[in-house]
Amino acid sequence: MAVYEHNDGKLLRVARSVGGQVRQQYFALSGHKPAEKKRLRKQAEALDAQWAQEQREQRQTRFRRAAASDDHSTGVRGINIVYRPAPAFRLQIVLDGKPFVREFALRRHGADKAWRNACAALARARGFARTPSAWLKKQPEIDAE
Repeated sequence: MAVYEHNDGKLLRVARSVGGQVRQQYFALSGHKPAEKKRLRKQAEALDAQWAQEQREQRQTRFRRAAASDDHSTGVRGINIVYRPAPAFRLQIVLDGKPFVREFALRRHGADKAWRNACAALARARGFARTPSAWLKKQPEIDAE
């Protein structure tokens, strides 16, 4: 919650960063009766909830619009190609608010098996019953050396 008390409980401050800009609003509690203070606190919490929702929406929009380099893109969102020290398919997603990263090396598995394993792991992580065939058809041409 981003509702803060200031000046020994005389002020409430609501503050959130939404879309790269800090939004804040103050609510003066001094000079009010307890019922009025309670109403102002609920108003501040409602404003905080509204800004929190906007913050989540902005974050989701930013994630969806994130640019991926064509050098590393596979055409399947969440699976990229990395070249260090050898090529691999990297599964990189967010699960329950935490980053999940796993690599499938082309040298170890071969290009076909590494691609199938990466797609299957992505499908499991997203809760799919089976791997979509559209993903499997997007396998990029990569030299395993």
